[in-house]
Amino acid sequence: MTKSKQRIKVTGEVFTPDIVVQKLLNQIPEEKFQNPESTFLDNSAGNGNFLFALKQRLCQYHPEEHVLNNMIYAVEMMSDNHKELCERLGVTVDHPHYVCYNALEYDYCFGNKKNDLTDFFS
Repeated sequence: MTKSKQRIKVTGEVFTPDIVVQKLLNQIPEEKFQNPESTFLDNSAGNGNFLFALKQRLCQYHPEEHVLNNMIYAVEMMSDNHKELCERLGVTVDHPHYVCYNALEYDYCFGNKKNDLTDFFS
């Protein structure tokens, strides 16, 4: 699906190319893929390029149902991208792990400089 220049300007959409997806996946330690308790979150999932490749890698070690229902999570703000990523993964758009929401809207963020918890634990 082609996105308009205006939409890209407004949303900041960037779709990760497959070669970059593979490089990112190759940086993850293999034991993370092998561990059935590992979880992965893409908070700006787009149309699912990273998640689709991640699902394929995880399915080398685990049943697809386990991967989709226990290991992968996603947030995507654009409804058309959300629908496409769900179709690519083979889940329904109302699956609780794959939500259509703006992950950049929140009231508090852990780990940013303003609210960093390192002082709390010092």
